[in-house]
Amino acid sequence: MVRRTLLTVAGWLAAAVVATLVGLAAVRVIGAGITGGAAGEVLTREEIARRLDSATPSATAAPAPPTPAPSASSAARAALSTPGGTVVATCADGLVTLLSWAPAQGFAVTDVERGPRERAELKFRGSNGKIEVKVVCAAGQPSATWKRDD
Repeated sequence: MVRRTLLTVAGWLAAAVVATLVGLAAVRVIGAGITGGAAGEVLTREEIARRLDSATPSATAAPAPPTPAPSASSAARAALSTPGGTVVATCADGLVTLLSWAPAQGFAVTDVERGPRERAELKFRGSNGKIEVKVVCAAGQPSATWKRDD
């Protein structure tokens, strides 16, 4: 009876050790994939804007209607940060156009009016409420104001 108990305990211990080692190996193999890059990587505003500009839209995003490209000489571009997410906009000839947007974690984008218009708008909705973002051209540069609705 004692021998059976010892074998049972030894079997459980061996299974626990194997399971722990397999788990550690799996985390090590996919660790970089979980964080999306090097641990502790800090991006500058310019790097964020560059990555947002080169990002491809997600499969769930509706295709945007084509907008005329502003001329390089008269266009100003900016990444604008809000609590609900980031908006990339451009100003050309006094009109603003939303080029892209990235909701913050826990938020989704709704009600987009991308322009070109005198004022472009979108809403970030999340479990903590809604962030209404309005973007205009101020002195030829995109400028955002936002309002939280809980």
